[in-house]
Amino acid sequence: MSKKRKKGRLKRMISSCLIALAFLILNYSLIYVIGQPVIHFVTSSIQTLLLAKAPTFKENIEPIPMKQLVSETGNELASSKIQFPRYGQLYGEINVPTIQLKTSLYFGDSATILRNGAGQYMGSVFPGELGTTLIGGHNSDSFGKLINIKPQDKITVQTNYGRYQYVVEETRVANKQDAQIMREIRQRKTSELILYTCYPIDSIGLTDQRLFVTAKLNAGPQINENK
Repeated sequence: MSKKRKKGRLKRMISSCLIALAFLILNYSLIYVIGQPVIHFVTSSIQTLLLAKAPTFKENIEPIPMKQLVSETGNELASSKIQFPRYGQLYGEINVPTIQLKTSLYFGDSATILRNGAGQYMGSVFPGELGTTLIGGHNSDSFGKLINIKPQDKITVQTNYGRYQYVVEETRVANKQDAQIMREIRQRKTSELILYTCYPIDSIGLTDQRLFVTAKLNAGPQINENK
């Protein structure tokens, strides 16, 4: 009788352990599925801040149709009618005639995107929205020309939904985690643009310094987020 009790107790213990193990596996699987987009967002954002690691993987770059929308009320676009880009999509072009800078604009900042052109930080607003649009590019490519940009120069950002012109206000070199830049990224009062690249321009590898170009919106349709 004692042996039967021991066997029964052992079976119950094994059964409990298996149930607990299955529960843990299920929970970790759910956490991975739910958290994967967040992990991807964080890692890609870090890549944008570093801007110095050569791409080592392939990624499909999908273009978005370039269809110019017409403002319905004066200089305003309804947000509901805009086809905003998904991560990795080519949705525009940046042009600075005074320094002969012309490059493709993608939504996102993976290594592959930065190899093909400029990448918009996903935590920043789209051109036309209130706030700051943050766009980075490698100093070894077209964004290296930013060293020659000057105040009052004009930056044109052509998107799939509208054309935006910004006027350069300031260029400065600062740490990649500069407090003033972080405040400008968070502001939601005016439409601004920040272009940046690693500094010194001829540097190779990781650097903590960035060349920041700050500009204010001069022309282009404002996006109404309530429509």
